[in-house]
Amino acid sequence: MTKNYLKFRNRIRFVSTLIMFFWVVFIYELFTIQIIDRVENPQGMKVEIIKGKRGNIFDINGNNITQNLTFYNIGVRPKKITNKDTFLRDLSDCTGTDLGIYISKFNVGKSYVQLEKKTIRNCQKLKSKYGDALIINQDYKRYYPEENLFGQIVGFTNVDDVGISGLESQYNRYLEPKIGSRVFKSNGLGKRISDPTLPYEAPEDGSDIYLTINKEYQAILREELIDQIEKTEASSAMGIILNPQTGEIVSMVSVPDFNPNNPQDFEVEYQKNRLLLDTLEPGSTFKVVTIAAALKSGINPIDEYNVEGPYNFHDIKMIEDSVPHSVLTVKEILAYSSNIGTIKIAESLGKNKIYNQAKEFGFGSKTGLNPTGEESGTVYEAKRWSLSSMHSVPIGYEVSVTPIQIAMAYAAIANGGFLLKPYMVDEVKRSDDTILKNQQRLRKRILSQSDAEILKDMLSYAVENGSGRRAKLAGWDVSGKTGTSKKVINGEYSESEFLASFVGFFPKENPQLLALIIIDGASVSSNYHWGSMSAAPVFKSVMKRIINIDSEITNNKSNKKVKTRNSNPILIQKNIKKSQDIEIVEMPNVIGKNVNSAFMTLAKKGLNPKIVSGMGVIISQSVEPGAKIEKGTRVELKAEIKS
Repeated sequence: MTKNYLKFRNRIRFVSTLIMFFWVVFIYELFTIQIIDRVENPQGMKVEIIKGKRGNIFDINGNNITQNLTFYNIGVRPKKITNKDTFLRDLSDCTGTDLGIYISKFNVGKSYVQLEKKTIRNCQKLKSKYGDALIINQDYKRYYPEENLFGQIVGFTNVDDVGISGLESQYNRYLEPKIGSRVFKSNGLGKRISDPTLPYEAPEDGSDIYLTINKEYQAILREELIDQIEKTEASSAMGIILNPQTGEIVSMVSVPDFNPNNPQDFEVEYQKNRLLLDTLEPGSTFKVVTIAAALKSGINPIDEYNVEGPYNFHDIKMIEDSVPHSVLTVKEILAYSSNIGTIKIAESLGKNKIYNQAKEFGFGSKTGLNPTGEESGTVYEAKRWSLSSMHSVPIGYEVSVTPIQIAMAYAAIANGGFLLKPYMVDEVKRSDDTILKNQQRLRKRILSQSDAEILKDMLSYAVENGSGRRAKLAGWDVSGKTGTSKKVINGEYSESEFLASFVGFFPKENPQLLALIIIDGASVSSNYHWGSMSAAPVFKSVMKRIINIDSEITNNKSNKKVKTRNSNPILIQKNIKKSQDIEIVEMPNVIGKNVNSAFMTLAKKGLNPKIVSGMGVIISQSVEPGAKIEKGTRVELKAEIKS
């Protein structure tokens, strides 16, 4: 080996070492820039949106009509998962979702994959194992524990939790939460860097709404309407119960109905509140307009009219009564629902007085319960009436009204002459319990006290002796009126399709409950198309059950004062039970039923159900199935959601 070669080799080693040194320095600097700096130094500011809870809706007794269920959205950063099979199996075991679904979604080529949206399973325990590779965000989903029971009143929200129908829509601005936000820094690896000096705005839960609706009343009314549809072969039915002294609505039902938890499974027609949106020709319940106008004009309840039929009305139409009479007093004309007598009274008054009285009762105008979701109906001005209008309008034809208008007109009679603005939202409260809004009720006198008392007496006579006899409640003085009207089918009055109705209130001296019942399309062959045959019995059944389950309303002559949620004291009957009045029933088995079905089953037995925990399907009941217990007994139920 020559001396020159050794010298050259040493130079090569020196140069190689120098090059290697520079490469090490370069790689170190590159690592510092790409890795260390990315970990330690913020790459920018990011904003995280924080969602509050939507306000809830409660009935008059504080029962939840809506709830916000906690759900979780689960995602993954596939590139950070070292063992895909183990990870997906762990997640499947936690959520209960089929492993194959996760395998089909998992894509190692993506930076992020969402595997679950709004699952009820909390898999936070997996975070300790998979760290930032697993992303779990908490979210909320609207849930309606009573299912169909309040669907048309409350409505529902869309996937973004925005109300799109019912009270959810009408009061969305109060119910929706205030969105919060948090600004944070993150390093190049996506990991957050704590900095308490960065802006933070806390979310604020939406306001809660308390209704005047009573869940127990609602369940009873709905069940009785469903039973009557089956019995009478009707196409649909609806009803409303309210306090005529205040305008508070305590129950509002129309069936068929829908489940707001899955509205897509039901026809849109079933989702609307027909008591506000349907317009109909009321028939004989409208006759109080004519009689009220007569009283204002000085006609006496004992004045007599010849009602022999048929009555030839100006050679235009032959007017007949369903049951012929010869001479009737004004009081009897209303009680027996005489078309001939009512039209003759109207002729003596003239069209202007009939029209003015109809408008005074609120017909043709919205009641104000829901200005954006309510029809006004139609009562034509007197100058637009034809001669035939005088044989139609006084008996409830050639006018269109909503059920809520009928109920409020009779409430004015019940309370001594005041037309009230109905309401079912008692108050709106913020999360800090500050009252945000109270529903105000308007009062307008439309009848004198004396005329209202006379009408109450006449309507009481109609129940005791006239067409409303099937609405009688033993021991109670009920006032009410039946109605039967032909439906318009293809532009003509049908001889086979009818609306049957009854509106009544009690007790006559100090009315506390008023109800309107409407049965649509009941069987003509069985005579169920008459209001006296199908609607009046429902009024009786509903009120009898309410009296049985509500200890504040009983059949006794001694009185005591109680308060509603925000009203002045009202008089109702004191509860005194005699041993012979105690009724024993057998406790049914409601385990496995949904909450709504369980409540209906127990309410039908006269029992007092109460959910003490959970929602969804009943898993336990405080009274054993088959046990003999006293009607009115409280039954505590526990429920849970079955996934």
